[in-house]
Amino acid sequence: MKGPLSGKRVAVAGFNARPLACSLKRAGAEVYVSDYWGDEDLSSCCEEWISVLNPRPNQRHRAELETPVHLSLAENLVENFDCSEMDHIVVGSSFDDHTDSLRLIEEESILTGNRSDLFMRARNPTIVAEYARRAGLMFPEKELVGSLSAALEAAAELGYPCLIRPVVSGGGSGIRLMRSSADIECYVKRLEDSDEEWQKVIEQYIPGIDLSCSVLGTGAEAITLSLQGQLIGHPSAGRNCDFVYCGNYLPAQLDAKDTAHLKSACAQICKDLELVGSNGMDLVKGPDGGLWLMEVNPRIQGTLELLETTSKTSVSYMHIMASEGSLPAKMPQFRSGVKMIVYARASGKVPNLLRWAGTHDRSPEGVTVERGDPVCTIVESGSDLANCYGRVRSRAVAIQAAIR
Repeated sequence: MKGPLSGKRVAVAGFNARPLACSLKRAGAEVYVSDYWGDEDLSSCCEEWISVLNPRPNQRHRAELETPVHLSLAENLVENFDCSEMDHIVVGSSFDDHTDSLRLIEEESILTGNRSDLFMRARNPTIVAEYARRAGLMFPEKELVGSLSAALEAAAELGYPCLIRPVVSGGGSGIRLMRSSADIECYVKRLEDSDEEWQKVIEQYIPGIDLSCSVLGTGAEAITLSLQGQLIGHPSAGRNCDFVYCGNYLPAQLDAKDTAHLKSACAQICKDLELVGSNGMDLVKGPDGGLWLMEVNPRIQGTLELLETTSKTSVSYMHIMASEGSLPAKMPQFRSGVKMIVYARASGKVPNLLRWAGTHDRSPEGVTVERGDPVCTIVESGSDLANCYGRVRSRAVAIQAAIR
């Protein structure tokens, strides 16, 4: 396929690498992938791929692994593909708090995007909190704890309800809402019953409208590409109002003043952090109207597919160009759209997902999933957000009902 990346060889590593691989393929690149899932539509997006999982009919899709996912992704990439022969190496999710695995890749070739030291800088809450404050955003207070007494003291200082979360996590996994000291005591008791040392983070809970911002940076300059709403713990997606990432929607339901403030602030934070390529920032508009920066994700985000479906742009190409010092002269216009990750509501076997339009990241037919496992992604665009959401929701419900 002819495109701006024709003739380029690009290696990709990520927890769900398919959307990024497909974007690069559409831009004309030869793509080589290290992925976690091994979904059935991955092969159409690349020349070669390797996955951590090997999904087969009648077998459990997810599995307990001896090697951490981030390390497996990095090792699979460098052991199966000649990174020194690649024009670009681009990483997706799974490496945010695991720069040791990123450095395995950097030993073979230069990353197109942020270096491992920039990842560490962007994930340092002390640094990010200061830049958020300078940009006119608030940042939640956090405290590392390793005992019941420390957890109770931190929660009392931050106030209830609060969050308890893993020191490192991704996609909202492992985050729990603590409404009282009794909740913390019960939670910590389960940890201590395991007879293992533990550390958790107690974090200020910020309810409100979940948002994310996609920003392009060169290290010296930055510009906001898009601001979108986030679906977090969404019941229609199959979650039970928890903190797991379920997708995004466009446009974000904000007034012009808040939109302008967030776009400007996120670009400034990206510039202050000297980030390059495409970077994401998770945000919340609180009930009192306060604007909060929750975290920085210094790599291409899960919003990529929604942005490309609702516009005529290539996020992966813009990521590469920004990494090389060039920002777009004209920003794309986005239609309304919804991306929803569909999670299983009950254990069962995955149906033939090609029966439903707009499905991606398709788990192979016949694979066994358990309640809470991701099954596929649905992406829909159009002129009206409510209509897009209605179509996505009806397909999600039908897919969940077909898992038996």
